[in-house]
Amino acid sequence: MSKQAEHKVDLTRVPDDRRLFGTVSYMLMWWSSVIVIQGFMLGQSMLPPVGGLNIFQALTAMVVASLTLAIFFSLNGSAGLKYGIPFAIHSRSSFGVKGSKIATLLRGVPALFWFGIATWIGADAIAMVTQTMFGFGNTMVYFFIFQILQVILAASGIQSIKWFESSMAIIIVLIMGYMMISISQNFGDQLTANWTSAGSWGMPFITSVVALVGAVFTSSVNNSDLTRYLKNSQKVNWIGHLAGIPISNAFLVGLGIMSGAAVGEWDPVKALVKIAPNTATAMLILIFIALAQITTNLTMNVLPPALTLMDFVPKIGWKTSCVIVGVLGVVTCPWLLFNSQGFFGLINAYSAFLGPVLGVMLADYFFIRKQTLDIDELYKENNTKYRFTNGWNLAALIAVGIGGIFGIIFNSLSWLVAMPIGLVVYMILYPIIYKNHDAKVKA
Repeated sequence: MSKQAEHKVDLTRVPDDRRLFGTVSYMLMWWSSVIVIQGFMLGQSMLPPVGGLNIFQALTAMVVASLTLAIFFSLNGSAGLKYGIPFAIHSRSSFGVKGSKIATLLRGVPALFWFGIATWIGADAIAMVTQTMFGFGNTMVYFFIFQILQVILAASGIQSIKWFESSMAIIIVLIMGYMMISISQNFGDQLTANWTSAGSWGMPFITSVVALVGAVFTSSVNNSDLTRYLKNSQKVNWIGHLAGIPISNAFLVGLGIMSGAAVGEWDPVKALVKIAPNTATAMLILIFIALAQITTNLTMNVLPPALTLMDFVPKIGWKTSCVIVGVLGVVTCPWLLFNSQGFFGLINAYSAFLGPVLGVMLADYFFIRKQTLDIDELYKENNTKYRFTNGWNLAALIAVGIGGIFGIIFNSLSWLVAMPIGLVVYMILYPIIYKNHDAKVKA
């Protein structure tokens, strides 16, 4: 069997002997993947005049959020790790064969929009580089070049994604480290003043933690898409996430915090350029932004919608799906959305339903199924065990609906309210609605 065939990307189960990631490579993949530009912007927004925290409180919020994310990713990636199954199949256990498609859409659609926006940010950064160096910079041209490059990388398969992410991880972290040292040296007075300000450990601190988790939270929902390629070991699972997600996320958010204290600029590209002590450093920073968008897109914004499309249209292969996602990323018109507050409000409301999706999946796998799934049944469209009500798990759908509504009502607390409500409602409803169903299946 050729390497290309051995590591093709589809919805089939990945056996233990085809696992690509070990502890180090998996950790490095997360180092490069969680460089989400929203994290930088949230780091800035925690400080005055927008936020109410001082630097110490903001850094504490960053640590709490990073560890929370690592726990969510490790827990919800456990099924993919153990059984080698993707999110589209994993979610059938909790939502049913038909209901799982709702869950995959909830994850895949916002990823598609973020794919376009992140590409636009990267293109804008490169345009500034070439404008400075060569007197030419056209963001739209670079946007299409970036889009094509990312589609090619993604379509090449999980092996190519692994090596690109791993190789870029060290470069990205080193650049971030250099940038933080540069800020400390050139804006020390501003940082010291903000460190000693009063700030707040109350609601501003809590909402900051919620927002920081929310920036990356969505990817924990479909983490089985990646853990199915990880060495089948819970030790590797936990170490990979605890050493991968918090470190890189802390660097990025910390950079945003320091940048906000230093120059008070909301636009991430302009802010990072302002803190650069010279033109060469500014160019390095802009290249960092461009690379970071590609590494984040490949795992967080291309993989989910591409696999979702393959779930809806089984005859479509991975390469074709990547091309379609690339085209749809252009159709979203990110150049219009990037400055649209209405769009971001809509996405936040939409994403509120992902909190209870995670809550339902955790409740189902750990408490209802006791970490035991019937894989052969999961892959059958007309199976008995996970068919529930004509393919829909009503307990899960009701739980997501109720949790999502509360997430919208308490928007500033979002997933912190929605996820536990979804989990509890599911735990209450499932034994009531499907007690007889489970008894029949066991019989």
